[in-house]
This record gives sequence, C-alpha cells and structure tokens, in this order.
Amino acid sequence: MNRIVAKVILLTVLGLFLVTGFAISAEKPIKIGIVWPLTGPIAASGAYLKAGVQIGVDKINAEGGILGRPVKLFIEDGANDPAQSVSAAEKLITRDKIDVFMGAWGSSPTLAVSASVTKKYGVPHLSATASSTKVTMQNGKRPNKWLFRISPTSRMEAEGLERVLVPKMGFTKIAFLPVNNDWGRGASKEFATVVKRSGGKVVMTEVINQDATDFLTQLTKIKNSDVDSIIITTDMAQISLVLKQHKQLGMTQKILTTGGSGLPEGLVQLAGEKAAEGVYNLLFFAPWFPELTKIEAEAKAFVNEYNKRGNPIKGFGECYRGYDGLKAIKAALEIAGTTDKQKVREAFQKVDIWGLTGHIKFDQFGQSKPSMYVIQVKNGKPYIPDFMKN
Repeated sequence: MNRIVAKVILLTVLGLFLVTGFAISAEKPIKIGIVWPLTGPIAASGAYLKAGVQIGVDKINAEGGILGRPVKLFIEDGANDPAQSVSAAEKLITRDKIDVFMGAWGSSPTLAVSASVTKKYGVPHLSATASSTKVTMQNGKRPNKWLFRISPTSRMEAEGLERVLVPKMGFTKIAFLPVNNDWGRGASKEFATVVKRSGGKVVMTEVINQDATDFLTQLTKIKNSDVDSIIITTDMAQISLVLKQHKQLGMTQKILTTGGSGLPEGLVQLAGEKAAEGVYNLLFFAPWFPELTKIEAEAKAFVNEYNKRGNPIKGFGECYRGYDGLKAIKAALEIAGTTDKQKVREAFQKVDIWGLTGHIKFDQFGQSKPSMYVIQVKNGKPYIPDFMKN
C-alpha cells in the first residue's frame, strides 16, 4: 500500500513539474533585441558579449523566465558601424517586434541608434558598453529618455582616477592614443581635463583609425618626446598591437588602457608577457578578484560557467557587460510587471540592484555608476596595485 501511495505522489509531483515547465515554455517569449559587432575589426568583442548574455538567458529561463515567460534573444550584426547598426535596430523593432533593445557596442553606433531608432519608436534601450558622455548627456540635457546605460562615461572613468593618475601612478607628461571615433576622442578629452587639473601635462594626441595595425610612426614620435606615459583608448586587439610595437621600439613609457577593454590575461595572450608587463588597465569587473564585488557568490558562478563553456579567457573584458545588461532589463521588467514599453521605461528609473559591474541604479540622465578598478599586469598575471588597496 505504501509503495502505491509513494508512486502516486511521485507521479503527481512529476506531473506538476511537467505542466509548469510546459506552461512556461508555451508562454509568448519576452523578446530582447540586440545589435553588437559580429563582423569587422571589433567582431571578437561582440562574440564575448554574446557569451555573457547567453549565460544570463540560460540562468533566467532555468529559474522560470521573466514574468513567467521565457526570454528569447534576437541578435543582429551592427559591425560597430552607425548606419548598419541603425538598420539592424530598426529591423528588430519593426520586423521582430522586440520588447527591449540592447546595443550597439561603440559610442558612435549607440548614439546613432538612440537618436534615429529607439527614441523614434519609443523602445526601452539598455547600453552596456558605450562610453561617450554624449550618450546620456548633451548640453546638460538627456538626449533620449528611453536609453539607460550601465557602463561608465569617459568622464566618470577619468574623474574616478583623478586622485591617483598623476600623484600616485606618475602619469605627468602624457600622450593619448585614442581610436578615431566618439569613444576614443571623447575619452582623450575627458582624461586631458583631469590630467591638467591634477598638475600634469598633455604633450600630444595621436588619433588612430579603427582598422589600423601599424603604429610605429605615432610611437616613434612619442618615443622621441618628453612623454612619460601613454593613455590608450581602443579595443583589446588593437591595444595588443600597440604594446608589441611599443616593446619593439624599446620604449619605457608607462601605459594605461581605458574603457575596460584591456584585460590583463588577454593582453598577455595577444601581445606576449614581456610586451604586456607593467601595463595598467581600467576595468569595471575583475574576474580574478570576485571578492571586490557585492555579489561574490554570483560573480564566482558566472566566471566558472563562462570557463566551463570553453570561452576564451580574453573575453572577460566584455562578457560580463552582456550579463549585467540582461540583469538590468530583467529587473525593470519585473518592476513593471508587464512588457508595456512606457511602463518598462518608467520601471528602469526604479531599478536598484547589484551586478558584476557594481551598483545598477539610474540617475535622472539614465546613467548608472559602476565600480572601477585599476588592474596591472605583473609577472604576466593580474595584480591590484598598492595605490588601489588604500
């Protein structure tokens, strides 16, 4: 008799599980539209972002989805090009009828999509990567009430290092090597302001094209000057080429990479240990030091899952952004209790959670204030400099 009762209970529990699972999977999915660079010079960054957001989607769906509905991603290639990104975003909104948009990696395509697409159609827009101050503030005003950003502005990055850049890191006579777009030009401008305010000197700015591979002319010019430090703003692949040629020329100038792209292990892997040695990197998530976050267990779980899936170590410079972007979207949808776009937009202003990048809470401009760390390459490994420990 007991065996019969046990079987009945087991079958009932299994039945409930199957019915619940079927109900969730049968629900109309919540559609998240994404535009990231999947081709072109920045394609690797897009691939790393995809790896991170997929971990988030799998986790959310395994836990029952959002509002009891599964999450489905619709990802298009923007190639970090403004025109292509605008076209891709418009397709996601008009053809695929997405609920929320995320993208489009660089500041230039993000600005274009924000002005021409998400603002026009009234679609909640989460930016997880762009750094230009203009994305969330232009002439003291918010350009798009539908856009929310979790990555820091270049101004926030520069001001975040103000207390250490000149006085403790010794960046007193500086050359800038920014990529020739809104991100690079904006970063060099913001850091220049902080350098001058701190008593340092900007010696020169050498703008580099996004597809450039030869920097010997710019580096030779820097080598023959009184520059003692170089601040680089571009993607990791291009940073690595600069480091190789910096080493080739026997240069001794200190280097700082900005924007979160200069992952220590990635630079060692791409440029070589000797070329990457000593380089400082401004990051927003340090996967080697999960204890620096407010969600240590979740950070460890993310890092373990990313590695378990066979993703490249150098992808840690980007992957967490996709994960946190989705986490912010989930929080807003749950606060709204609906996918109604106006209510979701209003809900974004109420989001108050901790992500891998720190505190996700948006101000009146739709800007969040993530954590920032300077991590140095020391003996080929990530290292927290002494000035960051105080």
